[in-house]
Amino acid sequence: MFQWTKHIICVLLCTFSAIVFAQSKEELQNKKEQLQNEIKLTNELLNEAKKEKNSSINTLSTLKRKITSRNEMITTLGIEIGLYSKQIQQLEQEVFVTEESIKQKQVELQSLKEEYAKLVYYAYHNRGAYDRLAFIFSAHSFHQAYKRIKYFQQYSQFRQQQVKLIEEKEAELERELLSLKQSKAMLLVEKNKKTKALVNTESEKQQLDSEKDEQQSLVNELAKKEKHLKTELKTKEQQSKTLDAQIRKIIEEEIRKAKEVAASTGTPSFSMTPEQKDLAEKFTNNKGTLPWPVERGVIIERFGKQKHPVLAGIETYNNGIKITTEKGSSVRAIFDGTVSRILNIPGAGKAIIVSHGDYFSVYNNLSDVFVTVGQSLKTKQEIGLVFTNSSNNETITELQIWNGNKKLNPSQWLYRAY
Repeated sequence: MFQWTKHIICVLLCTFSAIVFAQSKEELQNKKEQLQNEIKLTNELLNEAKKEKNSSINTLSTLKRKITSRNEMITTLGIEIGLYSKQIQQLEQEVFVTEESIKQKQVELQSLKEEYAKLVYYAYHNRGAYDRLAFIFSAHSFHQAYKRIKYFQQYSQFRQQQVKLIEEKEAELERELLSLKQSKAMLLVEKNKKTKALVNTESEKQQLDSEKDEQQSLVNELAKKEKHLKTELKTKEQQSKTLDAQIRKIIEEEIRKAKEVAASTGTPSFSMTPEQKDLAEKFTNNKGTLPWPVERGVIIERFGKQKHPVLAGIETYNNGIKITTEKGSSVRAIFDGTVSRILNIPGAGKAIIVSHGDYFSVYNNLSDVFVTVGQSLKTKQEIGLVFTNSSNNETITELQIWNGNKKLNPSQWLYRAY
């Protein structure tokens, strides 16, 4: 009884663990696919840069992102291997318990068969009806004769019960043998998957070492262009300040207009129309799930203060995130909204500001614009083309998100933009 209970508990635990494992495995698989897609895209972009013999800060940033993705892939594979190891351990325990249960059932079945064989032997040697009648009629009393009749009936029933019990034990044994076969098959599959994951991990580590060497070579090459890098950085900082000042001015004007409209309705404390308020609430509720402004892209510069990848002791500040993508890529609205302004930034293409209630999304470094001021937009609607720099063939766009005059980190708002 204890053995059977132990077996049931083991099966239940393994079943529950299998469900949890399947869920964790699915999450890891999704993460792996995302990282594989990102590595594939960075490879394509880096190969394009090699064709153009382009060694720039953005190329270095793309390579760094690829290395980060590779590290994340190795970590993900490590977690996957750990899950496989745990699943293998649980399956091995299940196989052990099942084998022990089978051994016990085989002993019980053998014992039942031996008992039944004795019954059959006894019945064979006492098979004559005359012997049974003689035994009954030789009774000293009617009560004793009745008891002897009952004995023959019970003996016959006992034999039938023994046959049924043997059949049940054989069926149980057959089920457990099938379960054992399935568990061993699953165990083999999981071991093969673990082996494959280990091989993949080793391959990823080798590629990572190669990419780190490539990164160091690129850093050394760019370090020789320090004067050019400083000039380029100064130009970009000036362009960023110009755009920042224009955005602030436009947002302040939008807020002022909204307040004037609210004041005219007699509710000066309410600075948005009901439609704008509803849109802003929806925007807030979609934090972390907003679509990317490009269909395929890699974040090469994060929001906020960053160390310069080559120039020692120099820090930069990004008002948003910079995304590198393929030549000819379209820019999409990240949420429903209205086009507030279209700007021309000298040396940095065009920019579009879209309002979402009291939120604003800014799409910078565009070559073409498909929308007009005041136009209503839907999520993922194409609004322009990403500008491709003819001197280095790089295709990069910038996304900013503002709430009033406050800059927000776009990575926290886009879907899986970590």
